[in-house]
Amino acid sequence: MGKVYLVGVGPGGELYITEIAKRLIESADVVVGYKHALNVIKNIVDKGYDEMREKSREKSEMAKREKKDVRMITLKTQDEVYAQLLDYLKGKDGEEGEKRRGREREGERKGEGGRGEKVCCILFTGDPDFSESEIVDKLVSLFESNGIEVEIIPGISSVQVAAARSKVAIDRSSLITFHVTGSIDREKDALLNTLRAKRPVILLPRPWDFMPQHIGRFLRDEGIDVDAFTVDIYENLTLSNEKVTRCKLADIPDRDYSDLCVMVIKPSQQQ
Repeated sequence: MGKVYLVGVGPGGELYITEIAKRLIESADVVVGYKHALNVIKNIVDKGYDEMREKSREKSEMAKREKKDVRMITLKTQDEVYAQLLDYLKGKDGEEGEKRRGREREGERKGEGGRGEKVCCILFTGDPDFSESEIVDKLVSLFESNGIEVEIIPGISSVQVAAARSKVAIDRSSLITFHVTGSIDREKDALLNTLRAKRPVILLPRPWDFMPQHIGRFLRDEGIDVDAFTVDIYENLTLSNEKVTRCKLADIPDRDYSDLCVMVIKPSQQQ
């Protein structure tokens, strides 16, 4: 039927996309992702299409093929798009899908290439194995329960980049993500316990209700000595509009922050 790759595309800068991710995206039949992830790989998708056109310059039928099937998702549309993708991989995607398969069969008949197994890349900012566990588990279950193989392709996470910039060893820090739906009480407890133990924390805030200024106030209210810790706040890491704020935990500016935000909190003596 097909195969699905869950592909990490790095923190945002194209130089941070791994070679295997590039190759899979270039060759995939369908690419799915949120707007930011699709922006990261735009040049790769265009390159794959241009190479296809170059190889088939003298083959009129192939030259008329449409560009790669790229589908953007949002929180509201993701379930619908994933269901459509499942139908596509199972060959149940209606009239348009049948037309596309007809064109592909015609190309194969004329010796113009083609492959039986459809390949889809679902993109994740950073690394799928960190911060995206809820949706990864959901997708693995959805596709594998329908007989479709799923493979996870790791990527470079903004957490790794932030740790390197702050010179904090990941294996001596706590990694906490607030990129979860529902209650974040367990994550809050983990954050409090780590700081009370004077260990560094690398964390991803929750964009809609638990950003750096909220975290600073929460820690103060819970009795953490916010003057005893420093924080590095990274926004849009590896992108042209990257911004870094370094201050005491007590002095986090009360302003709007990018959704692409990473915080590194460490005891002051570890500066």
